[in-house]
Amino acid sequence: MKSTKVLSVLFLLLTVALSLPAVAGVVNMQFNGTPTGNNYSGVSSYPYDLSVNGGPNQWMMCIGYYEHISGGETWQATPTSVGSLDLTTHLVNYEAAFLFEMAVADHGANGDANAAVWSLFEGVPSLTPGAQAMVTLAQSQTYTQGEFADVILYSAIPGTESGNLGTAQDFMSSTPEPGTLALLGSGVIGLAALLRRKLLP
Repeated sequence: MKSTKVLSVLFLLLTVALSLPAVAGVVNMQFNGTPTGNNYSGVSSYPYDLSVNGGPNQWMMCIGYYEHISGGETWQATPTSVGSLDLTTHLVNYEAAFLFEMAVADHGANGDANAAVWSLFEGVPSLTPGAQAMVTLAQSQTYTQGEFADVILYSAIPGTESGNLGTAQDFMSSTPEPGTLALLGSGVIGLAALLRRKLLP
């Protein structure tokens, strides 16, 4: 009986841990540079190095062209799973997530993907034929409600930025990679074994 309760509690904790990026209220962001130097017509493009709540750097895609950040700048953001957004009213977020996953696949080597995302949200910059083709491709897809649940949208909260460039950019990122989840899973299994030893006769 106790064993079932312990396993139920651990399962609940694991479920909550895995869903944190989608449900957290507000997180602290910090911009730590552009690790690969990728760019679109001289403007830095995916990936950007950002840390969330003081954690390790994550590769993220900047989705705002008009907004700006500086090295080391901090701000607060609201994280939301793209898949949790209503498809009808947030179609552009699904289109952007589609392009974001293309950028992740080639490590941002083709800056057209990031430029296409900027264009979807803000209509700038001027697009190369390749970037325009990506916009068209994203807009021609059929999306499903709940798709891209693993893509997190970090929406900057105006007025929380430490710099003087105005509201920080919004970013997209992936949830932890399988290796990270495996590590978390091993930790939970270890915790389960420890609790079992302590709680069971």
